[in-house]
Amino acid sequence: MDYFMIRQSGTITIPKAPPEESAAPEDPSVRAMIDLSLLDKFDYLAMEHLFSDPLKQVIEQYLPEQLWRPCVFIHPQKKEQKTFWFLPPLPYQPKQVTFASNGLPAAIAVEPQDFCKKAPGIFRIRSPKGSVSIVVHLSIAESILRRGICGLELVKLSA
Repeated sequence: MDYFMIRQSGTITIPKAPPEESAAPEDPSVRAMIDLSLLDKFDYLAMEHLFSDPLKQVIEQYLPEQLWRPCVFIHPQKKEQKTFWFLPPLPYQPKQVTFASNGLPAAIAVEPQDFCKKAPGIFRIRSPKGSVSIVVHLSIAESILRRGICGLELVKLSA
């Protein structure tokens, strides 16, 4: 089966969460940022796996009934805001993950009986080096491409 790793294309610096941030899953993360227009170039922010509204609409079709936590970037003086969404917890892990020497996923295997049942087609893969990658099935990758989502790359994993 075909799987793709989602990577952010380009760079952007976003403010970190304030230290008093609540850990409750429904509480939004609010962060002040001077130039919100920088976020217009991105639908995926890899640093914290944040999804824009358009990308969230694609992904949530494959993750029904999940609670998405908002991350709101604000410019207080201009009274502007832009919302991104944290990827919700994903209960399913692939049967086998093969990693490249750089620690990124190179291939994954999903049990055939789990495909489209227990396995939602999107995975959060933690490498032995500690980095986290988001991997999606071909059907999700195609949906992303059809909708003109920007600021991300889809890197095909080995079969």
